[in-house]
Amino acid sequence: MTDLQPILVTGATGFVGRHLAARLAATGRPMVLAVRDAASCPPAWRDDPRIRIVETGPLEAASNLATLLSGVGAVVHLAGLAHVGRGAGTEEAFMSANAAATQALARAAGQAGVGTFIHLGSLAAITGNASPSLIGDDKEDEPQTTYGRSKRAAETHVAALAGHGVFAVSLRPPLIVGWDARGNWRTLQRLAATGLPLPFASVRNARSMVGIGTLTQAIAHLCARDWPAEASGNYCIADREALSLPEIVTALRRGMGLPPRLVPFPPALLSGAAQLLGREREAAGLLGTLRVDASRFRQTFGFTEPQGLVEAIEESGRAYREGRP
Repeated sequence: MTDLQPILVTGATGFVGRHLAARLAATGRPMVLAVRDAASCPPAWRDDPRIRIVETGPLEAASNLATLLSGVGAVVHLAGLAHVGRGAGTEEAFMSANAAATQALARAAGQAGVGTFIHLGSLAAITGNASPSLIGDDKEDEPQTTYGRSKRAAETHVAALAGHGVFAVSLRPPLIVGWDARGNWRTLQRLAATGLPLPFASVRNARSMVGIGTLTQAIAHLCARDWPAEASGNYCIADREALSLPEIVTALRRGMGLPPRLVPFPPALLSGAAQLLGREREAAGLLGTLRVDASRFRQTFGFTEPQGLVEAIEESGRAYREGRP
């Protein structure tokens, strides 16, 4: 992969895609951005001569993958189905958008001679929202959700590329911290921004997360040089710290310029209330423990996080408060 070869980014208008495109653009690297609708791209992208925007529609049904991959040195595959309304994500929809789309793109990338293929997987491929054990790259438990099964299936198509000499990696992040994130982080930010007292002071958990800055820097790091195919595989990616829910809310509200305002309340009652409401998974994602060991990724690729998790959370709170565009 030469410095002149562009990087293809799928899902460029999504949460991670927007941040990654901005990071790569700042380095001057040419990009091909695969999107469903070019009108959703910022004007700055459309006006940048280093950026080529290609409409593909759903990747699993795209007929222009060969054209999309022409001259590309690396692929960063971010597109997929993750956050949907309750009951809206069927097995077929997840398998199509995540597994089938990855299979089609990986096959086309191999045929095009692409040397690097980075797939944004998920920790859901190997665990649930909480676990009593440390999660590392040696953990291969069965996924507990339809989404997790689809991401696990997608990983197999990426792994197949390594057998053909391609450096192919699936990254497994936990909850991603960023002011414009979706899912549980969006819910927690909205809750923190109310300034109301929250019943989390008695929660004694530990949760690993990854800041959007750390994640995009890790992806850019993998695209910055040629790595041997032997380094391919599935890697957990997370910041070093594991924080309790009270520590997370305190840092988030500090970034928002708000006091913590946490009050004691039995965590068992919080979990019980969530169960009555049918929100066990969401509650586990806040109240449960999930510690991730990403040391293998750091050691294999000589990677150092650009900031700590507390700093990333505070930055997210500040940007959310400011309504950053």
